[in-house]
Amino acid sequence: GSPGGTVTSTEIRRLRQHEKIRVGTWNVKTMSQEGKIHNAIQEMTRMRIDVLGISEMRWPGSGSVTIEEHQVYYSGTDDGKHEYGVGIILTNKMAKSVKNFIPVSKRLMLVQLSASPVDMNILQVYAPTADKQDEDIYELYHNINEVLKKLKKEDVTLVIGDFNAKLGAGKTSEFVGAWGLGERNARGDELEIFAEMNQLVIMNTWFKLPPRKLYTWKSPMDSPEHIVRNQIDFIMVNKRYRNSCTAVKTYPGADIQSDHVPLVGDFKVKMKKV
Repeated sequence: GSPGGTVTSTEIRRLRQHEKIRVGTWNVKTMSQEGKIHNAIQEMTRMRIDVLGISEMRWPGSGSVTIEEHQVYYSGTDDGKHEYGVGIILTNKMAKSVKNFIPVSKRLMLVQLSASPVDMNILQVYAPTADKQDEDIYELYHNINEVLKKLKKEDVTLVIGDFNAKLGAGKTSEFVGAWGLGERNARGDELEIFAEMNQLVIMNTWFKLPPRKLYTWKSPMDSPEHIVRNQIDFIMVNKRYRNSCTAVKTYPGADIQSDHVPLVGDFKVKMKKV
């Protein structure tokens, strides 16, 4: 190490080309209960996820903590309340590449990973539910836009999380594919405008899969006779790296007592020099 034992930037492990990175996002309903974080890490290991974004973390304040060979970054409320909140959990191996962590709000955070030849940015988002005021969603999109503006265009940038928006089925643009689910809603329109403005491709609408691998949320009222399921969590990547994403699907078998299921994408971090 350097004098005084500080970590120099050269000691940060750079993600190599050709490395496959598995990134997930999951609304866990709450992480504030005892044992819930261990449950999440256990499922993360089982699904071989390297980086897992969390919605509804419900840990107040912000910071990072090491738990079971994983590094947990979190951004929550500033009034001590156990509500809302986002997190990003990384395996220790991946955590060695973290060069920056910015807790923006109880609905947004950024982790930056040192990769080669360009870096990788991961924004985890938890959008307001449809019953919240429109100001809340506008404020969130404003905050995301402000973060994205500061990032290098040549970096790989992922925006992931629970957007509480329905894009619906049927191809609509170069940013939204045909494999959405159900009917579009107003929040879905807002999401598409946001994606287009920032040149982000919404990857889980691009892979042809059966509905059970597409839905990310299941209503408590869901039954075999009356199926109530939606696709409201999304994984997006900036357009120039859309081909680095080789697969995105949900894992309905994962268990953490949540009405959401994890959405998982595979990325090849072999970026061409631009």
